Amino acid sequence: MEGSTSTPGCAGVRPPLGTLPVLVYDHGVNPNNRRQTAFAIGDQSLRHTIVVPELANNYYHVTPQGWVLLVAPGGPSPRATRLWDPRSDESVSLPAMEHELLPEVWECYLSDAPTAASSCVVLMLDIKKPSFLYCRVGDSRWSTHDYDIGDARRPPPEPPTKMVVQQTAAVDGKFYFQVCGKKLGFIDFSSATPEFTFMDYPLVEFPEGSNCANNQLVASHGELYNVYIYLKEFTPEILTVCIYRIDDPSGQPTLSKVDDLGDRVFLLSDANTQLLCSASKYGVKGNRVYFNHNVMGDMDGGLLCIYDLDDQSLKTVKPCPEMTELLCSPFWMMPTDQDSTREAIKYG
Repeated sequence: MEGSTSTPGCAGVRPPLGTLPVLVYDHGVNPNNRRQTAFAIGDQSLRHTIVVPELANNYYHVTPQGWVLLVAPGGPSPRATRLWDPRSDESVSLPAMEHELLPEVWECYLSDAPTAASSCVVLMLDIKKPSFLYCRVGDSRWSTHDYDIGDARRPPPEPPTKMVVQQTAAVDGKFYFQVCGKKLGFIDFSSATPEFTFMDYPLVEFPEGSNCANNQLVASHGELYNVYIYLKEFTPEILTVCIYRIDDPSGQPTLSKVDDLGDRVFLLSDANTQLLCSASKYGVKGNRVYFNHNVMGDMDGGLLCIYDLDDQSLKTVKPCPEMTELLCSPFWMMPTDQDSTREAIKYG
C-alpha cells in the first residue's frame, strides 16, 4: 500500500493480553500507573494485571476488528499515529496527528482489516460534537469533516443541540449508525468526500414490562445486527436481550429476529464489539451475549452480564470485585487464532 508502512510482529512472542477471549480493564486514572487487567470469560477468572507499554504510553482506542489506534502523547508537534494488533504485534503506520485535530473524547472504527488489499478507511469520531477525522491506510494526512444530522431536543427551556454519531458498525465499506431509533444512516467514503444516506428503520416493539432499552449495532462477516438490551420499566435492571439481523441495510432495511447463534457468542462493550466463533473451543458456551453493565459508575467497573438465548436467562458476575480504583470502559480481545474480520459465516 503506497505511503504506508506495515511492521510484522515477532514470531513466537506471546501476546501481552494472552491467547484466550478476555475482557480487558484499563486502570486509567493515574497516567503514571496505567495497567491492564484481563478477565477470561471461559473460566471467569482474572488472568493477570500487567502494564502493556503500547496502551500505557499512548492515547488509544480498540476497534471492533481488534486493532488498536495509538496516538503518541506530546506537545504541539505532530504526534506519531499507528494501528497496532496486540495479538500479533503487527503495526500499520498512519499519518501523524496534528495536535489541534485530536478530539477530547473520540472512538475509532475501521472499514476493514488494515492489512487487506482494499484501502482501509480509518474513522475517528468526535463523541462530543458533529465532526470526525478520517484517512485511508497509505494517506499522507488526516481529513476533517463536519456534518449536520439534525437537532436533539431537550426539555424546555434548554435549546436543542446537534445530534452526534457516537457509535458505528462497518459493513461493505459503509459505516452504519442510528438516528433516534427511527432512521438508519450510513457514511460512504467511496467518493471524494464522505456522503451521508438515511433510510427509514423499522420500529421494534418493547417486550411487556420494559419502557426503555439500550441497543448496539454489530457488524459480523458482512452482515449487520442490532442487539437490544431491554430494561425493566424505567430502572437500570435488565429484563431481556433480543438480537435482530438487519437485511438490506443500505436499501430498504427489514429486521429478522435471531434466536440461535449456534456455537457463537456476541461480545459487547462501549469500546468495541466482537464475535467469538467456535466458542466451545475456548471453554465458552455458545448462543450467548456478553456485555458490560455499569450504569451507576461503580469504581470496580461494574457487572459483566451473560444472556443465554437458549433459556432466556441472565447471569451477572463482577470481574474485578476487589478493585478500589476507577476502571476505564473495558474492551474485548479475541484469541490469536481467530480473525474476526475475515471468516465468512452466515446466521440462519
